[in-house]
Amino acid sequence: MLKSLIMAFSCFSHLPMPQVEWESDNMRFILAWLPAVGLVLGLLVAAWCLICDAVGFGAVLKAGGIALIPLAVTGGFHLDGFADVIDAQASHAEPTRKREILKDSHIGAFAAIGVAAYVVAYFALATELPAGWRVAVLLLCLHVLSRCGSGFASSMFWGNGTGGMLTSFRDSADVRLTVAIVICFFLVAGIAAIVIAPLAGCLMVVTVIALLAWINWFAQRNFGGMSGDVAGFFLQVCEILLLACIVIAAKAVGL
Repeated sequence: MLKSLIMAFSCFSHLPMPQVEWESDNMRFILAWLPAVGLVLGLLVAAWCLICDAVGFGAVLKAGGIALIPLAVTGGFHLDGFADVIDAQASHAEPTRKREILKDSHIGAFAAIGVAAYVVAYFALATELPAGWRVAVLLLCLHVLSRCGSGFASSMFWGNGTGGMLTSFRDSADVRLTVAIVICFFLVAGIAAIVIAPLAGCLMVVTVIALLAWINWFAQRNFGGMSGDVAGFFLQVCEILLLACIVIAAKAVGL
């Protein structure tokens, strides 16, 4: 468990971690600890929001941190998958060709445009967030919930069978215990969000569940199943939609 936790942070973040052997036994619970990476990331984002509120920083500077801290912590790991999927979808090719595009290390014009549009949209939504500790906690829950969804989809949904990092994780995983841990993280984060802000929390939980149903269909239709890039794409789409849920709730009933 501990070695899997260290490997999860080593793989899914740029936070300094001890060296662990890349062995099958050590990878059994990597996907189970993906939400834990989101917990640490969420704590950093929440701390930034509270500092901004206490010091009196403006909405633009605060939103800049909300948008850039995840990129700094993860090194753009998941955004890379988002970019690859955008390129593959822009090709309008058959699933076999799309899988080849996912493996291409080069970035295409559509991926560059998609990433730029995503960051701008995420930043714009963040500028609409009100001040207060509730928003900080909801942003913490956001990063946990999105990784719960990604971990669940990566563990349970049919893979595309083309190898890669996700295949290594799946082949080594203790699936039942991994899913149980992910669900526990999801329940804790979801309940916390609902207790703190009922409308925002409910919207966030429903959005993750709906996206899980969608990504299974999307992955099967376009790529023959889940891959690491599709999991990253899911996570990024989930995060921006969850951020939109918080903004919508704030405008509708306040936070």
